[in-house]
Amino acid sequence: MNSLKLITISCTIILSFILLLFLNYFLTRNFKSKINNDGKLKISFGIWYAAIFLAGATIISTIINVVIEVIDNLIKIKPEKLYLELIKATSLAVGVGFIWLFLWYLVVSFLTKMIPLKANEIEEMEEDNFGYFLIKGMMLLGLIFSLSSVLSMMLRTLIPNVEIPFYH
Repeated sequence: MNSLKLITISCTIILSFILLLFLNYFLTRNFKSKINNDGKLKISFGIWYAAIFLAGATIISTIINVVIEVIDNLIKIKPEKLYLELIKATSLAVGVGFIWLFLWYLVVSFLTKMIPLKANEIEEMEEDNFGYFLIKGMMLLGLIFSLSSVLSMMLRTLIPNVEIPFYH
């Protein structure tokens, strides 16, 4: 069963990072100019892309810890359709994790609009205002890091548990 754990964790990591790259592309595709006049990548785009990537990587590490518990629990329960239950539980954990990331991305976008900066994200990227994206990225990373235990607890409620008999 160690090979099952190794294969499942490897596939989950690879697919999660591919999903993270697609989500990162989706969230940053609205920026028309990502390159300076010199032909170099804008600092503001690099900061924002890295912040989203690091926030996603933090969520993926939480997901992997939960997937390890899922595999151990399912091996102990021994359901008839082990592989189907494993795929369902793993995809549920990955899906909830990426919904969590997108939710906090929206919260950070809302919070930056509430700050009296009156800044438009696309205009700030055009002007290469890296301070704005540094603040926004730190808000996203801070929320994700501080609430990672809440995500872990929420994911643990969704996974199958081993029933322990109680004798008195």
